[in-house]
Amino acid sequence: MRANIIVGLLFLSWVVAGVSAQEKIEQKLVEAPKYLVSGVWLSEPPADCPFKPSENFSGVEFTGRHAEYTGADTWYPSWASDGNMYSPWTDGNVNGLGSGSGGDGATTGHATILGDDPLKLIVTNQGVYKSSPRPYAGRYPCGSLLYDGVWYYSTYCLHPGGGIRKEDGVIYNWPWLGPVVGFRWSTDCGKTWTQTPCTPDKPLFGENALKGEPTKVGCPHFVDFGKNMEHSPDGKAYMVSHGASEGPNGRRYAYNSWITGDEIYLVRVKPSIESMNDASKYEFYTGNGMFGRALWTSDFKKIKPIAAWKDHMGCVTMTYSAPLKKYFMCVTDGGNTVSKYHTYILESKQITGPWTMAAYLKNFGEQAYFVNIPSKFIGKDGRTLWLCYAANFSSGWGGMTFRSNPPGSRYGMCFQELKLRGLNDSVPPAPVNPLDCEENVARKADVSASSVHPDYSVKPAIDGIVAGYPGDTTREWATRGETKTGSIKLTWKEEQTVDKIWLFDRPNELDHILAGELVFSDGTSIMTGELPDNAQKGLEVKFPAKKIISLEFKITKANDKALNLGLAEIAVFRAK
Repeated sequence: MRANIIVGLLFLSWVVAGVSAQEKIEQKLVEAPKYLVSGVWLSEPPADCPFKPSENFSGVEFTGRHAEYTGADTWYPSWASDGNMYSPWTDGNVNGLGSGSGGDGATTGHATILGDDPLKLIVTNQGVYKSSPRPYAGRYPCGSLLYDGVWYYSTYCLHPGGGIRKEDGVIYNWPWLGPVVGFRWSTDCGKTWTQTPCTPDKPLFGENALKGEPTKVGCPHFVDFGKNMEHSPDGKAYMVSHGASEGPNGRRYAYNSWITGDEIYLVRVKPSIESMNDASKYEFYTGNGMFGRALWTSDFKKIKPIAAWKDHMGCVTMTYSAPLKKYFMCVTDGGNTVSKYHTYILESKQITGPWTMAAYLKNFGEQAYFVNIPSKFIGKDGRTLWLCYAANFSSGWGGMTFRSNPPGSRYGMCFQELKLRGLNDSVPPAPVNPLDCEENVARKADVSASSVHPDYSVKPAIDGIVAGYPGDTTREWATRGETKTGSIKLTWKEEQTVDKIWLFDRPNELDHILAGELVFSDGTSIMTGELPDNAQKGLEVKFPAKKIISLEFKITKANDKALNLGLAEIAVFRAK
């Protein structure tokens, strides 16, 4: 369906160079077409996948509704009894407050998330807490739970140092997963904290990874049982963690990192200030007994995985869906730690499995991580839900850039609505994108620009997709430091008859085009109005048909905050 919903309409009759006073030029706003080819993401796992296909679901369908917040990652919302969500965060900024979890000055952030609509959330009450990672190089947030008025917040260690590390010519990001240290706690929703008595060299479960040894419960996350753990089967808090039982000899370098691993482990504890940092209070899943009944032990050495897929597991979260009475486990296969990632959703009636594959999302994000399903946003049918995640942190490293797929995927706290597809659900037809059709002759033009930012190219301005920073930077053109001017020129090998142009500004909050000029090869020109600032809408310029061989759009006025002016997209339509 052609997306040209009119928000405002201006009829302008101007005398411009080479244009008669009788020619009517119409300028109006149009909606930006959605560039997701289809919301359907079929489940297509690799041939060696050990999980049987789900008997209920065959993949997911993204609705196109999404929202993004902040400039930090590591969001794991915990739904508290007051109706708010509370989450850790780090490596970025929230409302101007920064946190970074590497080095001697490592900090981890915390914040409150207000609101009942994922599209209209407010992130507030942000704060940071300093904790030394030594003898490791980094100390990051993991399991976070606000239960009965107490916020339990755990951290885990990463190694070796530097964050970005080259080994055998390959770039890695934090290749070794260290131990979970322990839990600090707050009784006033994060205003003040009491530090854990555990330390990185004397962690809660006694694991060590300074030389790349395998850890089993290095980065645990609480199972989301709903508001104030209302659906816990026994009043206990459960945590899942990815890990490995073999290594490092004979393994790939980053075999067990913050985002890669072999197995998933499960632990449980009755949450209290006295028990959370006492390993003797924990129980560890150790397999199934007669009739498939789960067995538990207080001996950490006897722990066994609830799921395994060697070299294809990684960061894991679990959520209980009360409407469906099922557990969903989100697992990320992090490749080599800086490549494209794959996310998959496993389902089970029992918290210990067995697990089946509900959806395998190849290249989700294209580099989505810390994926979780906040129970607060599960629909009444159980099949409609929201994913919370961050994405594309290493875009540009080693020359590899990532698209924002689905749209909205970026570094920050992302929310994406989806529906679990039934086995017999049909695949809807892909929506028609007017930018990606024969009528848009811009796609066939040679394109050049007054300048191009070193991290960008000019070709994306005519790729048929409206996107850009802070989302998919590979889908827009940005100048190199031009703050008041800038131009882009389209040239065709054959004469084109055109009567309409769409212009979409860069979607970031800084670079905003307030006026411009379209210059045609027939000697005429048209002055344009302001382009909508967020690229959710564009400016349509309609005019009597012209025969041209080239056209140029010149920026003539911009806002004072501009850093690198440019366009998310320019489309030129053939006259009918």
